[in-house]
Amino acid sequence: MSLTEAKVRQAKPKGKIYFLADDDGLSLKIEPNGRKSWSYRYSLAGINKRPRTKLGEYPVMSLKEARSVRDEYKLNNYENKPLHKKYIKTFQDVCEEWLEFKIKNSFKDEPRCGVIQLANKCLINDIYPLIGDIDFNKIKRTDLVTVIKQIESRGVKEPVKKAYSYLNQIYDFAVAMGYCEHNQAYGINKILLKGKLKKNYPYLKDEEISNFILRITQLNTDPIIKKAILFKLYTGVRGAELLSAEPHHFDFDNKIWKIPALHIKQYRRKVIAGYDIPDFLVPLSSQAVSIVRSALEWSQGDRYVFSSPKIKDKPLHFNTINSAIRKMGYKTNELSSHGLRSTFSTILNDSGLFQDSWIEAQLSHVDKNRTRASYNHADYIQQRADMMQWWGDYLENKSKSSL
Repeated sequence: MSLTEAKVRQAKPKGKIYFLADDDGLSLKIEPNGRKSWSYRYSLAGINKRPRTKLGEYPVMSLKEARSVRDEYKLNNYENKPLHKKYIKTFQDVCEEWLEFKIKNSFKDEPRCGVIQLANKCLINDIYPLIGDIDFNKIKRTDLVTVIKQIESRGVKEPVKKAYSYLNQIYDFAVAMGYCEHNQAYGINKILLKGKLKKNYPYLKDEEISNFILRITQLNTDPIIKKAILFKLYTGVRGAELLSAEPHHFDFDNKIWKIPALHIKQYRRKVIAGYDIPDFLVPLSSQAVSIVRSALEWSQGDRYVFSSPKIKDKPLHFNTINSAIRKMGYKTNELSSHGLRSTFSTILNDSGLFQDSWIEAQLSHVDKNRTRASYNHADYIQQRADMMQWWGDYLENKSKSSL
């Protein structure tokens, strides 16, 4: 009896390898570990034993595709010609599937898709050139180590951490899809050099902030971009969080910005998994509130506070702030968008006025003390409000001294 997609999908592993026969020599091989693959057994003149050849893995190759490949073998006199190579997934094929999965899970969140573009850039520049064309199932852990070491040789830390994170996520995805049995990228971070790589996010020193604010005022660009740069400096939030901001997220009376947990980096997966996580609360200084009000006047009626000046109901592009910083005269090794977040953190810590826990809570960093960690995003709210007003006053004084 011929197989059906339902029979193939529902086939369960047993204590030993067994086969489910289809028509004309095609069969599905089921291994005790649950792996499924397509086999083709055929007869050759003068040979008593019928050879068996593997056509591909299920579900990478469907029943319909397996039948098509079997027919190609017959047409080619049972020679293993490359007609069916489209069914053999390369490392790049799996990576592209993972990216599509990430995009679908972005819930049409444009700023989040910007983060995905950064992942794609890492794949294209650092990973595909080394292993992109290799059959996914032939990739060895040593290949992944080579990728990491190649990036590490540039002497920067953050690209190495991101590449490891992407590889780990790709293999988790591949395991879930049945493309491999285990995540061989797991634990590669243990070989990363510690303390020998320079910090990847240069930040502004106290004495440099006045000049930075002056450069913003002199920058020849759309006013909404200037407001976005200033707001990032005044709040220390991540780029995706800033670009996702919508007018209804703000409580001006209480000077609170309520960021949906879906937009917070470390809570996003939990939300997607169905956890009920409250909004993350960001106390705002009076100066930050003024920036938001001004931005709303400029982009009135648009969905996003920091809306694109070119496309209605779209936020600024994720790389806009970095491009503006370059336009202001800062090189990549002098300042980046994320460096404004580092500036915020460093100066608050160096002031000695505020507890680490307040600063970490404001940065939405996960508490590593698991007994104390919670989803109570109102932690230290009053202390953080006072701290943010101090930061707002500090920047305002710097702004005045730049005039």
